[in-house]
Amino acid sequence: MKNLLLMAGMALLLVSCSEDSESPLNNDTPSDNKVLLLKVDFETNIFEGGKELTFEDAEGFTITSDYNSPGDFGDITLMYEEANDTIFAGGIVWAGLGQMTYPESLADDNAFASLPDALPMPSVQDFEIVEYDEYAYYPEEIDYQSIWAAVDNLQVVKEYRESNPDANIRLFLYTPSVGVGNPAEWDWFIIMKN
Repeated sequence: MKNLLLMAGMALLLVSCSEDSESPLNNDTPSDNKVLLLKVDFETNIFEGGKELTFEDAEGFTITSDYNSPGDFGDITLMYEEANDTIFAGGIVWAGLGQMTYPESLADDNAFASLPDALPMPSVQDFEIVEYDEYAYYPEEIDYQSIWAAVDNLQVVKEYRESNPDANIRLFLYTPSVGVGNPAEWDWFIIMKN
């Protein structure tokens, strides 16, 4: 009887280790298709953290959006169209404060290895704003130099630029508070594809 229970337990353990348990966003998944999210404070341009997302192989890198305007409560989801998967999601609250819901967490800034020397600033034409609504707020003049300076000393940024030097660097401004929104609560997200 003990042997039967032991064998049943082993069978359950094997079933639980099926391919379904591997998330396409698990950094341990062997894939060359990765997207890097780096969070930079809107007002101070200080790097606050980030996450590397891993996806199923796909040709191309198009970011699409699903935006629900905040009458009181709204949200924004950015999708990697070719992989049919989420890159970012977060709530937007009118006269309140929404929260990022995907990814669930970011690694702190101190989790990223730094370089001894800063990387050169890409051309402004290499940056692309992630458009999601005609009324979405973006400053009239974006200080690309200060945003880049927040991440120009990160080893992972060097690796992404070397693996895909012709790729645009996407900029998304997450404004979880709107109406009488507080810019101190807003963040730039730099999105890079390897």
